[in-house]
Formats: sequence, structure tokens, C-alpha cells
Amino acid sequence: MSKEIQQIIEKLKSLAPDEKAILATVVDVEGSGYRRPGARMLIDRNGYGIGTVSGGCLEADVLERAKKVLQTGESTVITYDTTKDENSVFGLGMGCRGIVRILLETISKDSFLFNYISDMITDRMTFSLATLIKSDDEKKLGRRLYFDKYGAAASEFGDDETTELLSTVRGVFCDQSTGIQNLSFGEFFTETIKPSLKLMLFGAGYDALPLVKFAKELGWVISVVDHRPAYANAERLPAADEILAANVQDLRDEYFEDENAVAVIMTHNYDRDRVILPRLLKSKCLYVGALGPKKRTEKILAEAGETFSAEQLKILHAPVGLDIGATTPEAIALSIVAEIQAVLANREGGFLRERKGSIYTRSE
Repeated sequence: MSKEIQQIIEKLKSLAPDEKAILATVVDVEGSGYRRPGARMLIDRNGYGIGTVSGGCLEADVLERAKKVLQTGESTVITYDTTKDENSVFGLGMGCRGIVRILLETISKDSFLFNYISDMITDRMTFSLATLIKSDDEKKLGRRLYFDKYGAAASEFGDDETTELLSTVRGVFCDQSTGIQNLSFGEFFTETIKPSLKLMLFGAGYDALPLVKFAKELGWVISVVDHRPAYANAERLPAADEILAANVQDLRDEYFEDENAVAVIMTHNYDRDRVILPRLLKSKCLYVGALGPKKRTEKILAEAGETFSAEQLKILHAPVGLDIGATTPEAIALSIVAEIQAVLANREGGFLRERKGSIYTRSE
């Protein structure tokens, strides 16, 4: 879940009970575009916006159109097409050649959409949405089907429509995909939203502090574990969401079962790392990074007294971080968050100028 969704939810919580705002969602991009489908922006009644739907070239026009939607309460999809005119349409100066479609709809703290996403954030659950963006009946635009691991949580369609839509959304949920789906009764924007990435950081020394700051800027949920209360406290780690002054062996198994988590070991203590690393390799972590020379990590694994599968070792990155010549705590932290981002996006972490094809396409 992106940082902007978190910020939008927090803003919605602050609205008055009957106050409405406009939610702008990028639902389709063809060709070049700064933001991808799923990007969101919230616009309150005063015209204040949170989030972006472009590189800044569309926001002014979106704000103007949002005023009308706020007055009528009717959802609409607007299209920006700059494929035929280098100067772009509407004098917006987009500077890129593409077609961008954006859904505008009213939302409040009483909206089902707001409450559903809030619950998913709290429960750290993955979910899928199917949103109607084109229909013969324009009054139906913005209606949704909500789907999570328990099945269809809610549908704003009739029984026959829901039945047809369900099979599509199940596939979207299983594939964890985002895209456009055409059904007999309309065109849908389908997306799967995962909980915010959780960073499990073991060690709260001086070099851990910039890593916490960088991770927070990305919207990650941060859990710091250190056995020393003098280090593991809110005064030193104000950005951390969870601080545990504990030994790893005292942590319950549930702590290691989050399916959207990564871990970084920064204890600088060999004996403690011998306990932490094997447990993380057997966890559900998507990535495990360890400070220190490669030989040090290899020695820990050799002394572990157990065998790890190729799949378990695949998530291990030691030494942790991208090779950017980092020597300071801040630069090392930067190399670590960059490597985590690259690994989760299945990228090599090289120069974009040397990439073949779209910079947005996920590598396989």
C-alpha cells in the first residue's frame, strides 16, 4: 500500500461527519505517463490536495473538474490525450505523449470505500477492487466489487452482474494484478492493493537511525528489535511504528509470519546474528539483508546446524545493499532501501539509461 493511500486515509479521518472530498484515481495509462494506474489524489472542499495523478501538469485541471463533481455528487472519468499534439490538450503542457484516464468521485469518512480500506490497513490484508469506469449508465460509474482472502466482501452491483464480475476479480486477486477488464455490462479498472511493506529491523544502533527515516519516507511500517532498552526506545526512534526491547529468541512465531515484510540485521553482534539469521530464513519474509562481509554470513550458516533450501537462501542478501560506494550510515541506509525496492520489483538496480523498454514494466 502506497504512502499516498495512507495519507489520504488519515486526511479522511479528520473530515467532519458530513464533509465530502473528491478522490481522483488514475485508472488507465496508454503510452507515456508520469504516474501509473492506481495513483491517487484526494481533494478537499477547499481545493487542498494530497497525492498526485501526474508530474504536476494535470493537477490544476483536475482540481477545477473536482469542483463540479463535488457539487453534483456524480462520478466521472476524464481523459487527457496528448498523443496527437506535442503541446498537449487543454494547454496543460504535459510534456509526454500518452492517454491518461482519471476517475473522479466523492468520498467521505462514512463511505464504504474509506472504511473498508481502513480495516484492511489495520488487519494488514491484501485486497482487490473492481471499479466501473465505463458504462451505458453513467450514474453507475465508480461502483465497486470488493474482494479479499475471504471472498467478495461487498458488491455494489446486481446479482447477475456480481456473478459475472466475481470470476474476473478472483483472477485479479490471485495474480495480484492491476489493469483494465471489459465485461458485458461495462469496463472495469481492477487492482490489487497489498498492505504497506513492513521492515523488521534488528539492531537499533547509530547506523540504524537513517534507515528508519528513509523507510518511513517510503511509507513502510517499521518494527525495531534490540535487546538494549537504552537503544530501543521512542525517543531515539520516533518514526518507528513498533519498538521491541527484547531478545530474538523471546519473540513469538507470529512476529515472523507477516507475508509482506522484509528484514535487515544490523546488530553488529556475531552471536546474536547466529540466532536471528536462521529464524528469518525460515520466516515468510520477502527479503533478508545482513550487514558484514560475505564470509561472516557464510560462517553463520555453516554453524547453524541445519540445512536451508535454495528458496530460503534466495531471499538472503549479504552484504546488504546496492553497490553505490556507500561509506556513511546515511549512504548505507540509502543503498539498503534501494536494494529492497529493486528486489521486490524484480529489478537489477542498474542505470535506467541502460534499460531496454519501459522503465515501468516489471522484469520477469
